[in-house]
Amino acid sequence: MSTTWTLTAQDVITDALQIVGVIGAGQTAAADDYSVCMNALQNIIKELPIHGLSWPKITSAPTALTWNPATPAQVAMPADYFGVPVVTCALDGAKADLLVIAKAAYDAICQRDDVAHRPQRIYIAPNGIGYLWPVPATDPVLSLTYQAIGIDAALGSTPDVAQSWMGLLGLWVANDVSIKFGVNITDRQDIERRFLGRRTLALAYATESAPISFGVRG
Repeated sequence: MSTTWTLTAQDVITDALQIVGVIGAGQTAAADDYSVCMNALQNIIKELPIHGLSWPKITSAPTALTWNPATPAQVAMPADYFGVPVVTCALDGAKADLLVIAKAAYDAICQRDDVAHRPQRIYIAPNGIGYLWPVPATDPVLSLTYQAIGIDAALGSTPDVAQSWMGLLGLWVANDVSIKFGVNITDRQDIERRFLGRRTLALAYATESAPISFGVRG
């Protein structure tokens, strides 16, 4: 029994072009039409975390963060960093997670240049720079697990999404490009309705579940 079915980005784009009526079964679209749909597919892959899909790109192994004594208060995130950070300090072999704080909390620290043996908090700016507090006196041996940005799509390769999302991509691309291809409003609404229904199902399945407990603090 096989469970390896998948689609390439070209298959996804062909599906989208058929949905919007640009081509029929067995036909090949113009290069410009493929380009429009490829741009839409690239955007979708990059925006998946915004829509609530995270599982394919949460790193399973910690990534080491390089600390530079010339800029001891800062560390750079990996190039494919998107969010959901867990930063661990392993200085002296004793591991402890840093508290990830928002910009307002970082700005509220009065002495941001305080130096200590190990940092306790980190603010990660939108440009991918992490600001440590207190400033570590030596290499804090930091590592990071995070949600990564999806890999760029290529026509002959499988898009960087879960298998269960593969069949949805053509409809999603079609929804995004339907106005560009002059699809009439009635058909656009039908495409959107089908897309939103499929996306809702996919998101519901992708949501992590865990027991939730409440207690009274004494």
